[in-house]
Amino acid sequence: MNYGKSATMRRLEKYDSKGTKVANKVKIIVLKVFLAVVIVAGAAGISSGIGIMSGIIDSAPDISTIDVTPTGYSTTVLASSGEETATLVGQGANRQYVTIDEIPVDLQHAFVAIEDERFYEHNGIDLHGIGRAFVSGLSKGRFSEGASTITQQLIKNNVLTSWTSESSFVEKLQRKIQEQYLALELEKQVNDKDWILENYMNSVNLGANTLGVQAASKKYFNKDVSELTLSESAVIAGITQNPSGYNPITHPDNNAKRRKKVLTNMKDQGYITQAQFEEAMADDVYSRIAEYNSSDSGSVNSYFVDALIENVFDDLTDAGYSETEAYKMIYQGGLTIKSTQDLGMQAICDEEANDPSNYPADAKYSFQLSFEVKKSDGSFKTYTNQTMLSYYKKAKNNDDFTINYGSPDECYAAIAQYEQDVLEEGDTLVEGSESVNITLEPQVAMTVIDQSTGEVKALVGGRGDKSGNRTWNRATDTCRQPGSTFKIIGCYAAALDGGGMTLATVQDDAPFTVGSKTFNNYDHSYGGFTSIRWAITKSINIVTVKTLQDIGVELGYKYAEDFGISTLTDEDKSLSLALGGLTKGVTNLELTGAYATIANGGTYMEPKFYTQVLDHDGNVLLDRSETQTTRTVIKDTTAWLLTDAMKDVMTQGTGTRAYFGGSMAQAGKSGTTTSNRDALWAGYTPYYTCVVWGGYDDNSKQAGSQTSYPKNIWKAAMSRIHEGLEAKDFTQPNGITSAAICSKSGLLPIDGVCDNDPRGSMVKTEYFDSSNVPSDSCDHHIALDICADSGAVASLYCPNVESRVFMIGGSSGTADSEYMIDDTFMNTICTLHDSSSLINTPITNPDGTTPNDPTNPATPDGTSSGDTGDTGGNGSNTGGSGTTGGNTGGTDAGGSSGGTGDAAN
Repeated sequence: MNYGKSATMRRLEKYDSKGTKVANKVKIIVLKVFLAVVIVAGAAGISSGIGIMSGIIDSAPDISTIDVTPTGYSTTVLASSGEETATLVGQGANRQYVTIDEIPVDLQHAFVAIEDERFYEHNGIDLHGIGRAFVSGLSKGRFSEGASTITQQLIKNNVLTSWTSESSFVEKLQRKIQEQYLALELEKQVNDKDWILENYMNSVNLGANTLGVQAASKKYFNKDVSELTLSESAVIAGITQNPSGYNPITHPDNNAKRRKKVLTNMKDQGYITQAQFEEAMADDVYSRIAEYNSSDSGSVNSYFVDALIENVFDDLTDAGYSETEAYKMIYQGGLTIKSTQDLGMQAICDEEANDPSNYPADAKYSFQLSFEVKKSDGSFKTYTNQTMLSYYKKAKNNDDFTINYGSPDECYAAIAQYEQDVLEEGDTLVEGSESVNITLEPQVAMTVIDQSTGEVKALVGGRGDKSGNRTWNRATDTCRQPGSTFKIIGCYAAALDGGGMTLATVQDDAPFTVGSKTFNNYDHSYGGFTSIRWAITKSINIVTVKTLQDIGVELGYKYAEDFGISTLTDEDKSLSLALGGLTKGVTNLELTGAYATIANGGTYMEPKFYTQVLDHDGNVLLDRSETQTTRTVIKDTTAWLLTDAMKDVMTQGTGTRAYFGGSMAQAGKSGTTTSNRDALWAGYTPYYTCVVWGGYDDNSKQAGSQTSYPKNIWKAAMSRIHEGLEAKDFTQPNGITSAAICSKSGLLPIDGVCDNDPRGSMVKTEYFDSSNVPSDSCDHHIALDICADSGAVASLYCPNVESRVFMIGGSSGTADSEYMIDDTFMNTICTLHDSSSLINTPITNPDGTTPNDPTNPATPDGTSSGDTGDTGGNGSNTGGSGTTGGNTGGTDAGGSSGGTGDAAN
């Protein structure tokens, strides 16, 4: 460049020329206009920016109305002992609130050190941090470094929650401005750093579906947050920046790097010493996480908890909450549910229900199946194990077709074949739609109730592994036929309590047909006159059906409903009710509740799964002591009488296999259904009531020899449950008395008659309600004087007479038949001997004396003065009979009266 003098002069001349001056003037004017425009535009921009900022801030929530405390808390389920058994978590709700004093100082400092090192100094926003993030962004060309304070994060997590759906920079900027503004306002309003930190640490996402430090502590270390070490605190604090990427279970290496950063920051910021840093770094913390999570049972709840959830849900809706509200309260409301579950009993029941030695040796396998098919016309159709069963029953014309197989492999092969069989031309199986759950068979359901409170102590909804939450629960969801266990519920309780009958009442156990329905006993034998007690002991069908017929079906139906059976329909108002032949069947839970009513002296206590439900703040939300349904179903005397009869079932009846011995009183009733499709045992002690059901899920037949496993399970479980408990008998209430009766009539015995039945004495002692003791005498036995020569009723002239006891009023084809006589026999007098027989054969009396014996003077008509029966007889008969010690009286053709005994009338 030339900066000499001549060159300089030339330049000055150029600028001083007229044209140049004009040009320069124009440029200056243009420049001034441009500057004016820039100034105006800048002012307008600033004004507009201020307006935009003001608008954004004005649209922010009012600080006086917002709630920054976290919402959505996990619900905790406690056993009766207070031990936590389950955590119920909905999306965004796996949180358990803890106060700042429960959170270790090291954990507090760990979060501050890694998330907001000037937390205790700033007023809600960190200008230093914002500046650092801005400079870093300029240098890197991208703004990725965060500058949000803990206060801002609290606002973001609990107030401005729509940030997860932001799709533009403008939306993010707007939210950021509001976040900073509200953070400043919140700090001014609260002026309590601990309060802000407490709410933040209960809100923050810490991976693995955990929210807050307590849930994270339980998840990763299986301990309360208050017990965390410095090393463990650093693990949890290190998760916050990337909950998925820094998850210590799935990405322990990434978390370890972050953990080191947390500990380094804590050391640099003066929260820990070098020695503490080194000790924490040396801790093999990740091995503890792996160990805990490898033994974690996962999130699959037990059958008991499933039933508990349903119970709480129903009670919340009954209390006025909508179904949606009830669901949210259970899974997001942070409730505490105090359940009635006894963990010791539950463990015993689970073990015995899954013990192969309690079952038949040839276990089967079945499945729950679901898959979807896209039809050729574009529609979709769902297929299940039930449609499979129906398909093959029809295709093979075999109602006994089953989907029970010898191995899981056979199950899968059968499923594959079914999928091929149902696919038509153009159909396709929807990919990913198939769901298969293999189950052991036969299956089982079991409920244990404390009859004095109605508390469900243990519940088993099936054997084998449980695959998911709120799956099919055989104890509460499945309705199966109760068989003979229902004889007590639908017949005998009503008969004794309101039907005027007693345990001594008899029915004629004989072939019985009503309309087109013929009833049979399980062994097709018939015992003749049989008492209700013996019919309960031996589970005799005919006696039960006739009893219900006598008291009326409506009465039995009403009592069954009062016992808590909710599944009855009008179609069940038939004699089949007595035998448990029901339209829908019953649930195991309700049948247990019914038997618990008898065990509880006749008072029904609605089965309950919890005692109280507390809300998030510890207030009582539900109290079952206030809402539990209770009612008197039968008198305490009736309950005791039924119990006494069912004690016999266990010692000499159909339940001996379930009896676990010892001095603990036990009572119960067995039940099986047609073709043994269902097998049940319902029993109780003075402490607990338990009902066990067994059968195939597809309602297949079971071999009769293989239906004892419910009794095996009951015996094994109940014997263990009662270990260490004081031996007791069932308490006999006031109003019980005993009396001697004839077991063939249920009435008072006739001396010398009922005790002289050819099979032995029929006189028994029975218990009665003191208001219902029989007063009439036996009407099914009769004593007759029989001619030893002819076998007919002896006449006056029969020389050799013997007294014999017979049955009357019964049916043929029974155990009583060979001892039975009818009216024809009783009214047919011996014709082998007449008056001429007196000439050749001395007449003897039954006591061996003769009519002319001076010690026994004869009467004018030739009879012995002691031969007349106790009461006057029927003068129209050709001959009567004495019953209690007299010989045969007689009448002549003119009808002069002779004596007959009571029973002969």
